[in-house]
Amino acid sequence: MNQSVVLSEDIADQIHRVLSELRARTQAECVLLADISGQLVESLGSSEEIDPVLVAALAAGELAAIAELARQIGERRASGSLLHEGKNRSIYIASVSDTFVLVVIFSTASPVGLVRLFVRRAAELLHPLASQFEEAIRRSNATLGTDFGTALAGELDEAFGGM
Repeated sequence: MNQSVVLSEDIADQIHRVLSELRARTQAECVLLADISGQLVESLGSSEEIDPVLVAALAAGELAAIAELARQIGERRASGSLLHEGKNRSIYIASVSDTFVLVVIFSTASPVGLVRLFVRRAAELLHPLASQFEEAIRRSNATLGTDFGTALAGELDEAFGGM
């Protein structure tokens, strides 16, 4: 079942501040945050050529592939980041606490080392928010399970007339 979790206003505001600062410091064209399944949480900046929903999903898939490759060669944990340097634009993808995928699309004129540094700092700031996000998902799943079970039992009783 695919469900989305609505973030509290406080968490959403904190995420927005972190991503805004990251975009300003890196002079990125676009900064995206998705959950680990690839569902877009927030997008700042834009470009006519970039579909943020698709980029978020592909970035999550890339991190999953890198994690599996690392496991195949005996690494317990992947590094959690990936860089593609293009001719005009580059993309830096980083895992945040195995909960979020952070994507920064930036001009090749921006120094890659600075982008990496600012992404690491942003990931550190997002780490406690990732924990809160995970807790919201757990609460949502627990509520969904209880509500679903009660509704299902009621529907079955009604459908079979208390057999």
